[in-house]
Amino acid sequence: MMVPLLRAELRRIVGRRGSFFGSLGFAALILVIALLAADPDQDDTAVEIIATAGRYAGLLGVVVMGALAGSYDTANDTMRYLVLTGVPRWKLAVVRLLGIMLAVLPMTAMILVVGIAWGASEGGLEGSAILDSLWAVLITLWTWGLVACSVGMLMRSNGPAIAVSIVLFFGGTLITGLVYEFISETLSNYLLPSVFEQVASLEGKDSDADFAIPLGAAFAGLAVWLGALTALAITRTNRDEY
Repeated sequence: MMVPLLRAELRRIVGRRGSFFGSLGFAALILVIALLAADPDQDDTAVEIIATAGRYAGLLGVVVMGALAGSYDTANDTMRYLVLTGVPRWKLAVVRLLGIMLAVLPMTAMILVVGIAWGASEGGLEGSAILDSLWAVLITLWTWGLVACSVGMLMRSNGPAIAVSIVLFFGGTLITGLVYEFISETLSNYLLPSVFEQVASLEGKDSDADFAIPLGAAFAGLAVWLGALTALAITRTNRDEY
């Protein structure tokens, strides 16, 4: 039962061509700029440069895709018809979350293909850099896709869902810095932007990146944040009237 629902959700996400292909196009534009402007060296390989540029460009597009995936049916009064099919509401919510995770795979592939092609042309292609970059891109798009989709289900309105999701990323980084400076350094290390960056880099507290908590704790922190947001979204979907 879940597979047909998932196929339908993917068709809906791709069918919103403005957000889906616009996100791919924006990420491709940033990749072209990175290709023209960057110069691979021993510190940053071609694959790593492209992965960094692509994952943050892709993040903005995925925020829009995820917010729309979560809020679109409710905002357009079509959720009631999905509920009338008899499919449990929690399953409709879970399918949205799984759908956005699958929908980001074409963007991930595009970023990695460009990075690998450039790295091969530069003669400095390394398997470890490819794997690290693949992980960094995937966890970035998955994390903020799930956050945005959850916010969409909670907000139930397209525009506010997109705005809140974007603010959560950029504002969250600012709030983390303020918490670090004025409240608690320990607390700031467990906020979503901090644990997300540490998990994306796969570095522990003994690395050169000055992370203050073990990598395992960062994974646990990220799981708690995503679990809490998605649980709230599923609960809202399960209890709302349409």
